[in-house]
Amino acid sequence: MHLDKLNPTLTQAKPTLEEDNLREPTKEEIMEDIRIGIIQAKAGLGRPALEVLDEIDRELRQDANSH
Repeated sequence: MHLDKLNPTLTQAKPTLEEDNLREPTKEEIMEDIRIGIIQAKAGLGRPALEVLDEIDRELRQDANSH
């Protein structure tokens, strides 16, 4: 008996990093990312949201003015 008949995933090619980055995340992956983010925020890790939003605003304005 062939292995691919027993377990087809053994013969399937794994997606490349680019293909993996283009796929939609699963609900489980999204929930895990949110859980990790909450733990990090409670631990005081990361940057304040207003600081990040100000930086994004500056970058967008800079890009708009450079065109």
